[in-house]
Amino acid sequence: MMHSVRSITVLATVMLLCASAAQAVAGRPPDLQRLLDTGQCPNCDLAGTDLSGMRLMSADLSGADLRDANMRKTILFRANLSGADLRGAQLEKASLGRINLSGANMNGLDLHDARLARAELTHARLQQADLSNATLEHCDLRGADLRGADLSNADLRNARLDDAVLDQVDLTGSDLRLLDLQGIAGLRGANLSHARLGKARLDRLQLSGNRFDQADMQDASLSGATLRGASLVGANLRKADLRETDFHDADLRGANMKGAKLNGAMLQSANLEEAHLGGNLVGADFTNGRMARADLSGANLKDARFTNADLQQANFTSCNLYAADFTGSKLNRATFRRANLRNAIFAGAELSNAIFDEARDAPAPP
Repeated sequence: MMHSVRSITVLATVMLLCASAAQAVAGRPPDLQRLLDTGQCPNCDLAGTDLSGMRLMSADLSGADLRDANMRKTILFRANLSGADLRGAQLEKASLGRINLSGANMNGLDLHDARLARAELTHARLQQADLSNATLEHCDLRGADLRGADLSNADLRNARLDDAVLDQVDLTGSDLRLLDLQGIAGLRGANLSHARLGKARLDRLQLSGNRFDQADMQDASLSGATLRGASLVGANLRKADLRETDFHDADLRGANMKGAKLNGAMLQSANLEEAHLGGNLVGADFTNGRMARADLSGANLKDARFTNADLQQANFTSCNLYAADFTGSKLNRATFRRANLRNAIFAGAELSNAIFDEARDAPAPP
């Protein structure tokens, strides 16, 4: 009798455990169970699901609803999340290398410090997303919508950005070296202060009002670009291609433009105080420019126009100023040592305390 009771008790316990396990499995959302069983779950509803720490390498989650899902430390290397909705998902320290996020909705998503090297992000929606300090090297961002996104200090080297929209984007301190940005759909109102743009191509882009303060743009190409009212305070533009570039009303205070190609550049009303300019500036137009303490030493300024410009304490040492026009300009305490001033025009110019030591054809003192 005692043996029968014991057997019944053991059987009941086993049945209870089995029922509990079945109930636990049954309690899982069917799409989650499908993912756990097969590693594939296209178009699944996984909104709000806890997937943290899971190994989903090469998983197919294309078109899945992953809104507000917990994916912290989840391994998604080479996973397919194309067309997925990831708004509100938590992806801190997730493995995202070579992931396919083409067409995915990531508007407002927090991806700071994310490592997305070689990720597929074509036509992805990333408006207002936080990608600060993210690694986006070799990413394919063609056609992506990044309006208002934070890309400060992001590494975008070798990224593909044709047709991408980067209006109002924060690219402060970002690495854009060697990038060809000519094919982007928009870069209006962007902040590129302290950005690294060495040898980048921005030819013919509309960049009016953008910020490039302290940006490193050495050897960059901005030929034909429009930078009206742009801020380039302290920018490094050494040897940059600035031919036909429109700098009307731009702030170039302290910018280094030594050796830059400025043929046909439009610098009217630009602020070039304490800027450094040199090289071939034949025919350059600085009309109404603010150029106090600017250093133009050694530049070829043949036929240049400085009409009504503020050139107080500017340095023209050893410049070729043949036929340059200084009509109405302020040249108080400017230096023209060893400059060629043959046929230069100084009508109505202020020349008090200007220095003309060893200058050729210096104007007669008043």
